[in-house]
Amino acid sequence: MNTHKTIGIAVHVDTHEGMKKGVPALLALFYKYNIHASFFVPMGKDHTGWTAKRVFTRKGFLKKAGRVGVVSTYGVKTLMYGLLLPGPQIAKKNVGVLRQITGEGHELGIHGYDHVYWHDYIKGFDRKRTQEEVEKLLKVYRELTGADSPSFAAPGWMINPHVIRCFQEKGLLYSSDTRGTMPFYPEMGGERFAILQIPTTLPTLDEVVGLAGTDIPTLTAYYLNSIADGLNILTVHTELEGKRWIGFLEGFIKKTLKRGFAYKRLIDIAGEYKLKPDVPVCRIEYGFVEGRAGEVCVQCEGQEAVNRKS
Repeated sequence: MNTHKTIGIAVHVDTHEGMKKGVPALLALFYKYNIHASFFVPMGKDHTGWTAKRVFTRKGFLKKAGRVGVVSTYGVKTLMYGLLLPGPQIAKKNVGVLRQITGEGHELGIHGYDHVYWHDYIKGFDRKRTQEEVEKLLKVYRELTGADSPSFAAPGWMINPHVIRCFQEKGLLYSSDTRGTMPFYPEMGGERFAILQIPTTLPTLDEVVGLAGTDIPTLTAYYLNSIADGLNILTVHTELEGKRWIGFLEGFIKKTLKRGFAYKRLIDIAGEYKLKPDVPVCRIEYGFVEGRAGEVCVQCEGQEAVNRKS
């Protein structure tokens, strides 16, 4: 197995607008450079407006929102979904985009059912409620594609032990729900699981914009200094890199290709790691990542959480 100078791009779709316009923009960019990525799409409705309550429940949410530019990133209409406007279906209303993703050789996985609901409440779900949520999103994927989903990426990098157990029982090839440094087999809630976990290893753009830089050259330089010579997993969002920050992503791709990095889908990386005999077992705990408001699930090595910030 060769993971020397490898980058896997995990595209998280959070909104209907991101699905409708951001995904095609990213597909065109990837086609231009002949690279393939992994797309993760919510199977239910866009309720972005529900995030308004995080102003009162998540320390640092307003500060992060100000750095990123919430209105320019999401648009007023999207911010009203679930509040003053009914939330549109993200996957069901964009079946043609789903077909374009797979038709151009990219991976299509699941990013929850209702992105905001999963992100904010999955931590407290019991086994029965978790199973119901998982069954629902897997069913929609099957109805829309005629196949079973091979993969899942948790909204907000939030899961519970029941989620991992469900995915293992359903036969998913891997899941990408954590922040960390390398693929691993997870232990959570005192239970070990045999489904591979592929963590996001690099910061996301919304975590560093305004902190590491505010312009494309500075941010590109920051990411080039952050990548490792081995395996890197970069999570991009259709609402950011698929819109106003697409120039940043193109510059990053151009420079990394010149440096000899290869781009692979996460499903292909998972297939390689499943053949490897020395993949570590690591605990998953709830922790914090610099630049992000609220908890995320983090990969732990020994007693310390990888990428964990207090």
